[in-house]
Amino acid sequence: MGTEVMRQVQQGTYGAGNKRDDGRGTVVFDMDGVLFDTESLYMDAWKAAADARGLGDVRQAALGCVGLDERDSRKLFLDRYGQDFPFDAFKRDAAAFFQRKLEQDGPPMKPGVRELLDYLTAKRYHIGLASSTRKERVMEEITRAGIADYFEVVVGGDMVARGKPQPDIYLAACRELGAAAGETYAIEDSPNGIRAAHAAGMRPIMVPDLIQPDGLLRALTCRVCQDLYEVKYYLAGRKIGKVPLEKLPNTRDLGGLPTAGGRQICPHRLLRSGALMWSSEADRATLLEEYGLKTVIDFRTALEREEKPDPELDGVENIWNPILEEAVMGITREETGEKKGMVQQVLEQTGGSAEGPEEYMRGMYRNLVDEAYSRRQYRNFFEILLRQGEGAVLWHCTAGKDRVGVATALLLAALGTPKEDILADYIKTNEFNAAEVEEILEKVKEEYRSAVRLLFIVKVSYLESVFERIEEAYGGMDVFLRTEMGLTPDRLERLREMYLL
Repeated sequence: MGTEVMRQVQQGTYGAGNKRDDGRGTVVFDMDGVLFDTESLYMDAWKAAADARGLGDVRQAALGCVGLDERDSRKLFLDRYGQDFPFDAFKRDAAAFFQRKLEQDGPPMKPGVRELLDYLTAKRYHIGLASSTRKERVMEEITRAGIADYFEVVVGGDMVARGKPQPDIYLAACRELGAAAGETYAIEDSPNGIRAAHAAGMRPIMVPDLIQPDGLLRALTCRVCQDLYEVKYYLAGRKIGKVPLEKLPNTRDLGGLPTAGGRQICPHRLLRSGALMWSSEADRATLLEEYGLKTVIDFRTALEREEKPDPELDGVENIWNPILEEAVMGITREETGEKKGMVQQVLEQTGGSAEGPEEYMRGMYRNLVDEAYSRRQYRNFFEILLRQGEGAVLWHCTAGKDRVGVATALLLAALGTPKEDILADYIKTNEFNAAEVEEILEKVKEEYRSAVRLLFIVKVSYLESVFERIEEAYGGMDVFLRTEMGLTPDRLERLREMYLL
């Protein structure tokens, strides 16, 4: 890389000289692991080739190749297994396995790909693709998936002198798109890809696939998102009213969120949160004096309340309204450290795979509307809201993600908030609880971390399972709110008059 190019990259101005002056944003995607779930298929292919040659476990070597082009992958294998390692034959065997699976099943698309591409197109973003894979192969895969027309520019690994983690491929994409690197988002799943985008002076967004970021890698990103839906809400820039507290990272004011008819939710009236036990004296003063807190609704079980009791707050009524019966508590208790029985049980039931915990969480969310007890408790939640006088009401569970997430979604739906904004509020939990989740995962064996992570974050698919179940069982949200939550037309109107501007 020339000195002048390096200087421009460091200043974030590379590409500014030929930038299109049209006011449109620019996003460049990686392909494998971002658009397609091919990274896990590659791992299966490399394992099959290794088993055939009696190499044993090649997972670590294969993980090291994620995001690398063929040249650097070859070097990694030769360094690890010796200079006489038959890399070309090994790669042919793996490629043959991969191709058979691909032709049999087609490229497995990642959740949210079309939704994100449709959103970016509607907002008139310039969209590019920069993959370590050869361009010919890239074009075959995106054409077969029916998404080739979304991309203005496609740069393959065979088109640049150096592969990721060097910035060449991203600099080439920015140049062809006429975009300044410092104003362009790069969506990546691998550490090498993130390093390449950062070295190019771009704004890297990581959507982890096989490898989760450590602290050093996170520092190279502008955001880590759990899936492409979360990327969409991040780029949309929807403002969520986080309450500025010292010890409660996931406490939010729903005030300002849009609702039907151009109205919006009143500020300082509806607050969602995690457990209050960790609140500081200053936090409690903020809630009482600035937000006028008058009612706390505790969704936790008796055992949770006993272990982590809410602080007593002068002039505040604390109402116990457990959403789950103690016997069916499940993972929403967010057990950590030595209290890992439920987590271990889920991992054993699902084999520790990523698919198992995600389906477990989807099932748990569906149960929150299937179980008569939980529906009755959510109905009580609305009764309390309808009785509320002046001041704010705050509802919480432990982490403020599952029981609170569903309650908030139902409330926002009742108030007429668009589904996009309901999901945007819900997914913010990952940002606000990120530090706590990472602390939990430090105590988990590395081979289980990806699976365990799915138990402690939120994903759009979790909440979507609630909407889907309500549609299946009741024919729609309006019917559910009326028949199960007791929100008859007059009570619904009263709720909106109480909490909307």
